[in-house]
Amino acid sequence: MSTVGVIGTGNIGGTLGRAFARGGYQVVFGSRSPEGSAAAGDTGAKVGTVVEAVAAGEVVVLALPGTEVEGFLLEHGAALDGKVVVDATNSFPGPVLNAAALFAAHAPGARYARAFSSQAWETFATPPADGGPSDLPFSSAAEDRETVAALIESVPGLRAYYLGADAQDQVDAAIALLFPAFSTRGRSVSLRIVTNG
Repeated sequence: MSTVGVIGTGNIGGTLGRAFARGGYQVVFGSRSPEGSAAAGDTGAKVGTVVEAVAAGEVVVLALPGTEVEGFLLEHGAALDGKVVVDATNSFPGPVLNAAALFAAHAPGARYARAFSSQAWETFATPPADGGPSDLPFSSAAEDRETVAALIESVPGLRAYYLGADAQDQVDAAIALLFPAFSTRGRSVSLRIVTNG
């Protein structure tokens, strides 16, 4: 199992990091205020600085507000070289939700992937009541597909659904379809992707 650095300890980062730890990963949370943080819960995960989490993570999951991504990359972009970095952010209300262009500009050595952005954090905390699994669309380079899929499927109730390399816009399209459902069905929503052929 890889060591996962989770940047962000809020609803998304905290929920995902604890799920990864329970799924067998070594997890280091990156927080601006690590002292006294309860992000790890009872999982055995560690809470450190952002620098420590980036350094420790073979895989880094970015779970910050969309407005903070560029600043993070300006400060830490070089340290992401060679690492699989999973973009779980959404730049609302911008016309482009993913941070692929920011990574290309400020962290070109990172191995960019897009996942965990199309569903609300409640789906990651509690599997949907209909029994799931819920398909989670993701994009990554082909060589990182298994790594990202295993990370997704360590979260109870999720099934990885690969859209291909450089398919972050398709992940964003899934977000546009799903988010209106939260207002009518609640925020823990199951997604089933059905294909023909």
